[in-house]
Parts: sequence; structure tokens; C-alpha cells
Amino acid sequence: MTGGWGVLVDDGRVAVPEALASVDEAVRPSGDRALVVRVAGGLSVDVLPDRGLDLGAAWWRGVPIAWRSPHLTDPGPGRGWEDRFLGGLLATCGPDNIGAPRGDSGQHGTHHLTPAHDVRWWRQRASTEGGEVEVHVAGSIGHTTLYGARVVVDREIVVTTGEPWVQVRDVVRNVGDAPVGVPLLYHVNLGGAAVVPGSRLVTGSGAPVTQDPVPPGRDAVTFPAPAAGAAYVVAEHPGAAATADPGRAVVTPTGLAAALGDDRDDGPEIVVEWTSATMPRLYSWLWPARGAWVLGVEPSNAPLVGPERELPHGGAPVLAPGRSWECGVRVAVQVPSRPR
Repeated sequence: MTGGWGVLVDDGRVAVPEALASVDEAVRPSGDRALVVRVAGGLSVDVLPDRGLDLGAAWWRGVPIAWRSPHLTDPGPGRGWEDRFLGGLLATCGPDNIGAPRGDSGQHGTHHLTPAHDVRWWRQRASTEGGEVEVHVAGSIGHTTLYGARVVVDREIVVTTGEPWVQVRDVVRNVGDAPVGVPLLYHVNLGGAAVVPGSRLVTGSGAPVTQDPVPPGRDAVTFPAPAAGAAYVVAEHPGAAATADPGRAVVTPTGLAAALGDDRDDGPEIVVEWTSATMPRLYSWLWPARGAWVLGVEPSNAPLVGPERELPHGGAPVLAPGRSWECGVRVAVQVPSRPR
């Protein structure tokens, strides 16, 4: 679209911006709410107010990018995090724990299962040249105890016409009276047609460090063919976020070339970027089993596994009273430019 999709509004070919960037409020059969965001020439994503404004389904040119777990429904409170995990493009872990249960905190913490409040959305024209239409969704997620820690995450999500990406911007605030350790992890989940046999996670770091031995004939970052019962591999990528901000990891090749009617090796890639200044670690979760088939790309500010979790606050950084951190993650489809 020459000049940006917004020119269709400016010259009268489209009556209202809603025709280019729509937000529909839906209620799933489970009772969970979703804001279904669709934009011309960009990504379509579901924003989940009842799950901490995390991201559910995501589509690009009719192709699903986000992973959907094998669970048919969320069984609800009383079951563990894994039992309730339906997948989605983003599940935020923390701010009380990431990884295995620790102390009084359950696996991966409370954010993904906490409803947001003051949820609102709006459209605006982008400040950059081109006249694109942005959709913003914002709200706050409270993680507070009556006598103890009080942490609030103020989240804003941006999707725009003409650009195949979604950006999540967080401000994490300690609104209590005492310092508190705040572990955070962005659990970005790619599946469906996004990852195919041969897809590889490229991080720019050295050799990944795995939690357990890698199964014979496999490596920590490359998808084999789907196999029944194939084991998952969790790996840390030392130095992946040390050289630049934002940190950057690329999944290539992907199955998205089919959306362009093109199966060349240099087809669209998926890029995950994050604020490495406040999220200096990167983990991955590669599970190539039939019926599972997922790649988790997981920027973090704290150790997910290993002996560092025995440190105070599970090795997480400490946020002082009245202070805040800015952090975020961006997931994009990157289409290589080619000569005409």
C-alpha cells in the first residue's frame, strides 16, 4: 500500500478507520474475554484481558503463527499452570516466580492467570510518515498481597496497519513499602505453520546450555521431523542479549513462505526482540513431538533453571519501593526484500 493504509481514509475511499483496524470484543465458550484485533496488511492478534493482557491466537496473511496447546479447555483454579496453559503467542511468567514452583509460589507465577483491570483500547494515526493506523490496548495487572509485596504491571500493546508485528510494552512498578524480587519471563510460543522441520532458532550467542542431555541425533535449536513422544529441550543462550538492546532472536526458515506462494529457503522469518537492558537472559523450549510441536522463545530477567535459583529471590533482581522498570517484547514477521 503506497503511502500507508491511512491514505484510504484521507482521500475518502474508506469512511472510518475501523474499516482498516477493527477491535471486536468476544467472549469464548469458557467465559474468557478476548479483544480480537485485525489490521489491514499486518498481524491479527487476540488480546486476553482475563490472562494479564497476554496474547492468544495470531495470524499473518491467513497463516497461524501462535502455538495452541493440546488442552481443549482451561480446567480452572485448583489445577497447575501447565494444566491450564492453552498456549497463545505470549504468556507472561512472574512476577513472583518463573520456572518450577519455589517457596509459596507456583510454577511460572501469577501473571498469565490474573485478570487485567482498567482495560481500554483506541486507534490513532502513526507519527511516522505513511499514515498507518495503530491499535493500542492498555491496562494494569495487579500482583498484590495485603501485608507483603505489591507489584503492578502497566501494559500497552500496539498493532499497526501495514506492519507485520505486535509490540508489548510493560512498566513494572513496586507500589509497596519494601524491596521485592521480581522475576519476569516472556514466554513467546510459536507453532502451527510458523515452525517446520529444519526451522532453527538463531540467537547470535555461543553454544546453548541445556537443562538435560539433548536426545541423540538432535540439537537444542533445530526442529527434526515430528515424532511421537519426542522429548522437549530447554536451553539457555548465554550472551544472546549482551551485545545490543533490543535483544534479538530469529526463527528461520519458517512455513510462512506458503502464504506468499513461494517455497524458497529465503522466505519470511520470525523475529523476537526484547529490552535486554532489563531482560538480559534468553531461554528456549523446543518440543518437536507430534501433537505438541512448539518453539518457546523466552527472554527473562532471572534464572529459569540451575543453582542460581537458590539465591535470594530466586536470583531475580530486586525492585525498590517507588521504583519501576520498563521492559517489553516484539514479535514480527520479516520478509526478505527481493529484486523485482
